[in-house]
Amino acid sequence: MDTHWELSDDDDSVPSTVSDPASDSPGTVVVVIPARNEASRIALTVLAARKLPRVGPIVVVDDGSTDSTWRVAEESGARVLRLPHPVGRAEAQRRGVVAARETAGSGRLCLLFLDADLGASAAEAAALLAPVLAGTADVALGVPTGGSTGGSGVGPGGGSATVAAGAASRRARLGIRRATGFDASYPLAGELCLGAAAFGAIAPQLSSPVATGPGLIIDLLRQDFRVVEVPLALAHRPSRHGLQAGLRAGLRELRRYREVGRELSARQNSR
Repeated sequence: MDTHWELSDDDDSVPSTVSDPASDSPGTVVVVIPARNEASRIALTVLAARKLPRVGPIVVVDDGSTDSTWRVAEESGARVLRLPHPVGRAEAQRRGVVAARETAGSGRLCLLFLDADLGASAAEAAALLAPVLAGTADVALGVPTGGSTGGSGVGPGGGSATVAAGAASRRARLGIRRATGFDASYPLAGELCLGAAAFGAIAPQLSSPVATGPGLIIDLLRQDFRVVEVPLALAHRPSRHGLQAGLRAGLRELRRYREVGRELSARQNSR
């Protein structure tokens, strides 16, 4: 069975693949991991994710990497979707969801998003799965604890915790609170789990497949799904320093700030 496929610039489709019977069992967890230039950490992330409860297919979306991220991920047991050029975390997540659906088949599916740079600490996501698989929550949002290094709110491969908790995150938090009354501690984190009912209900209503962000949280809360926050002791890749790294982080934050604004505006217009 092929374990990776590639998209051309003008092709958003994903070829169907035959899935293992176990992947179609009720409550199977499909994992989507957007990644860009994470060859040094993606293997440990995938291997840790494979050991999580009830995990089936793991789809790594190689977001235009210039290193061997795709090859390392594939050798670690993931299905890999290679994008020819970077599209950003949200779009990589969306395409990964399409690929995960095609790979897993038609059974009841839970969806778990993970960042690529977690390494062995991806095992902490078991705490994120626990309330969803136990049926006590429909959605679990990961909240990095003080033991986390790096950050995850700004794009594939982590980034600065300061940036992740910056203007975009504050804008998202305020927008969610105004729309639903829910106070999300870390609304732009890359770790999130949707139960089968929530995943099945939300995707058909979106103009594009599910991706993390304030719009998703608002949509789920408005449908009365139970949303909980789960502390996670994650270890992201250490933040890069220097002028160029700071400029890149600032540009990512600006893009995310604008994306958050568009998501919130769309929900205001749909109320």
